[in-house]
Amino acid sequence: MKSAGGSEPDRIEARLPSALGESSGQRGFWLIGTAVTLHLAMMGSLFWGYLDSLSFATHIAPLGVDFFSIYEAGYRALANESLYEFKVFEIARAPYSAPYRYVPGFAYTLGAAATVLRPWWAFWAWVSLNELMLCINAYGTWRVSGRTTWGVVAAAMWFVFFPFYLEVYKGQFTFLMATALFWTGVGIVYRHQATAAVPWAVSLVTKSTSALLAPLFLRLGWVYSLAGAAVLAVVNGLYFVWRPDDWTLFREKNASFLTDVNRGFAHPWPGDHGGLALLENSLKTFDITMRLSYTLTLAVLVIGLSLCATLLAKKVDPLASFGILIAAFFLFFGFVWEFHYVMMLPVLALLVAIRPAARPWALAAFILLALPTPYWLLNNIWNEGPIPEGFSLLGVQRLWPSWGIIVYHAQKPLIVLVLWAYLISTQLRGGFS
Repeated sequence: MKSAGGSEPDRIEARLPSALGESSGQRGFWLIGTAVTLHLAMMGSLFWGYLDSLSFATHIAPLGVDFFSIYEAGYRALANESLYEFKVFEIARAPYSAPYRYVPGFAYTLGAAATVLRPWWAFWAWVSLNELMLCINAYGTWRVSGRTTWGVVAAAMWFVFFPFYLEVYKGQFTFLMATALFWTGVGIVYRHQATAAVPWAVSLVTKSTSALLAPLFLRLGWVYSLAGAAVLAVVNGLYFVWRPDDWTLFREKNASFLTDVNRGFAHPWPGDHGGLALLENSLKTFDITMRLSYTLTLAVLVIGLSLCATLLAKKVDPLASFGILIAAFFLFFGFVWEFHYVMMLPVLALLVAIRPAARPWALAAFILLALPTPYWLLNNIWNEGPIPEGFSLLGVQRLWPSWGIIVYHAQKPLIVLVLWAYLISTQLRGGFS
């Protein structure tokens, strides 16, 4: 996979600081060893739960709940039942479940395949597959870098990212999409359509969020990839033609935040880590009600600037646009869970591996995104009352100081906002030097 002027790794490696050397060496061995050790210590919490109080996502939900929503949807697909009509007391196969909110094709493929195993066997098989994908991504990152020391640093980043633990605990499928996005990003960096198209199709079937990359594919002139995405949309759309009532449920679960005049929750919500949540909770601090106009303004601003940087810049840096469009999701989309930030890992790892100018920005963003939020501190040290139990945790923010609520909701999206703005300015200036 070559691009004009030599391969990407060759050009990048030629600019590496000599102090880092040209190969991973012994320092790389110790770095990876330390990262893997920390990763194993983190994943041990799946069995003993010592990290579960650090995040709302694990504090309130039982192990594997989101995996079982896919598992249950797979069973419903095979039984020719509605995928989206969720009734908590009518769960047929899974021990428990959350409502299904993904595209129909995912239930009919991976969801249906999972039902071959018993529920808990299927869950632990999925955990193992996530670990395998993690290792493959880390190795691929090192190879894409040209096997440099910075490639080792970027590879180590995959192992020490706290949102990955939340992802696996919940049995989520965001990391499958993140893995597909990583390999899509590799194809984009090399400007090799065939390499990017297949993983992008996988990401679209997993979660339609990655449709945000369509403008970049358009700018690159990758018509076949866009045509394939259109075919996938039509195939999934046929399900809603068959079951029109499910289209209403699907839309309400995934896009109501952009059209709901009463957007927001009746109680302070500690599970949302997106730009809208930061805006809403900041406004509440000053007794200002969140309005639909604020939501739409933020969405138009973020999407508009992202499109301008991708489609109108004189010279497009494909990796910068890749990062811009993925980062945009966290700034305007509703209901961004902490584990969703695994989608930023492909962007951060590739920037560190092959974009020297962006490394300080990407590394700083990685560190702050990889760390847990101050959720435990707000509950146990800076709180103004005892921690509630069960579903009363939904309103736990009422016990936090106002400044704590803002800091809590700002940690993730504010960092992404800074990186997004940096990448846009880089793109408009003609790309990385």
